[in-house]
Amino acid sequence: MSVILVQRELIEEYEGKGWWGRENILDLLYARAEQRPEMEALVDPYNKADLVGLEPRRMTYREITRDIDRLAISLMELGLGKDDVVLVQLPNTAELVITLFAVARAGGVPSPLPMQWRTHEIRHALALTEATMMVVPREFHGFSHLEMAGELKADFPGLGRLIVVGAGAAEDALRFQDLLEGGDISREERKRLEERRPDANEVFTICWTSGTEADPKAVPRSHNHWLAISRAAVESFLPDEECVYLSLFPAINMAGLGAVLVPWVITGGKMVLHHPFDLMVFLQQLVKERVYYTLAPPALLDALAKSPQWAEMDKGDLKVIGSGSAPLSEWMVAKFQNEFGIGIVNFFASNEGVALYSSPKDIPDPYERAKYFPRFGVEGISWKAKAVQGFRTRLVDPETEKVIEEKGVVGELRFAGPTVFSGYYRQPELTEKAFDKDGYYRSGDLFSIEGENMDRYRFHGRYKDLIIRGGVNISPEEIETLVVEHPKVAEVAAVGYPDERLGERVCVVVVPVQGEEVTLEEINAFLAEKDIAKYKYPEKLIVVESLPRNPLNKVIKSKIREMIRGQAEEG
Repeated sequence: MSVILVQRELIEEYEGKGWWGRENILDLLYARAEQRPEMEALVDPYNKADLVGLEPRRMTYREITRDIDRLAISLMELGLGKDDVVLVQLPNTAELVITLFAVARAGGVPSPLPMQWRTHEIRHALALTEATMMVVPREFHGFSHLEMAGELKADFPGLGRLIVVGAGAAEDALRFQDLLEGGDISREERKRLEERRPDANEVFTICWTSGTEADPKAVPRSHNHWLAISRAAVESFLPDEECVYLSLFPAINMAGLGAVLVPWVITGGKMVLHHPFDLMVFLQQLVKERVYYTLAPPALLDALAKSPQWAEMDKGDLKVIGSGSAPLSEWMVAKFQNEFGIGIVNFFASNEGVALYSSPKDIPDPYERAKYFPRFGVEGISWKAKAVQGFRTRLVDPETEKVIEEKGVVGELRFAGPTVFSGYYRQPELTEKAFDKDGYYRSGDLFSIEGENMDRYRFHGRYKDLIIRGGVNISPEEIETLVVEHPKVAEVAAVGYPDERLGERVCVVVVPVQGEEVTLEEINAFLAEKDIAKYKYPEKLIVVESLPRNPLNKVIKSKIREMIRGQAEEG
């Protein structure tokens, strides 16, 4: 039995049009190892010893594939069956990468989990996937993941084996390092692995939505799903062959997998790992490893753009930085391009497979690139990357289901094509709600059609996050991108708060730049210089040390609303 969740007619259509193929992700990695076996391929975080108690490794392609093979054989000998799910909760180290590939090589399905998850979320994942194995660090940031996994195992008899990454012996768990012993696999073992080779349409990973307001949803994606989205990224803003990647995001979701890990497999080159974020380690890696491309959150890029030290330092070979999860500041994108010679790619993506991105190739002007995304997937509009030809997008009025084709009208983005998943894992009721009658995925995100040639989209926020003041819609993202330009503001989130007369008013929650204090009057004076409409001005300011975020680094606005309600009740 194979876990192929895509309808056969879609597979035939996508293969026929060249959007999908027969190669899986492992095929590409192993072909690279055949061509360049001694090339350095994978570099651990410099601070790995502090993370999991092991010394950092620098691995060649030969060493990576040897470890993948050896671990895959060990997993099979431990009883991993075809299509069995393995939960993987590891920081962004070589062991995470090797485990993802080894589970797939053995015919299983890896399901990577955020390090922040605890028993509540993992119980949900175990119950839904019926995972038979779990791979965890002994300890991370003072928390015993091994102890937690042991407690979970007692309640889930199907969880047969625990594998632990870290130094020292382990009771009731197998040591990851021991499973790699034995060197190169034998001819017979290689034959066993080839018999388990996954079809390109089989599920490669089960990743998880952020779960900010409900239980996390399981998102299965095939090898072809990942390759379709990553090939488009490579064609849009990366070299055709071999560059150096720096991964600040763990390989557990669209950012770490679709925008970094799988592109690295496609192009070859060197992957440098980083976790958790450490500014000094990040800067050292950029220079020492001669990084060409990395991802970084908008708040970090804003801070670097304002930093005199960043302006003066050696940036190595850095040419491209991807960013997303929040709207980008126009001034920041322009400064990186015009002063530092670094192109910022504006990402809008989700685990389900929605993928828009503005690259310097498609939208050269940095101010425009910060605001707009290419209107992929619309007949008559072409873009640089051939891989995006399979994308299909449209805007729909979520209330009437009418397709929007006029400029400037806000509607929900719907998405279809070879990058979009087929449905949530073992959750048919959620899948039914997620797609419309024409098979388009309902993103829940609001955009409008813009541009002289109607060839661009502009983001207006989540459907549920719109601020409606006196019957007028206000985009919180617009407010955020304006306020974060203030020199005293490091991070900001805008939300609506209840008002008896107007329905809602605008509140901004601000993290000040270190050592600074900021007032509502200063913020509104700054906005006055931007000449925006008065009804968009914030009428409440809350200053905090940090914004509440989920494991995928997205701001949890429901918690901000709870904070505002709590203050109102106290007041």
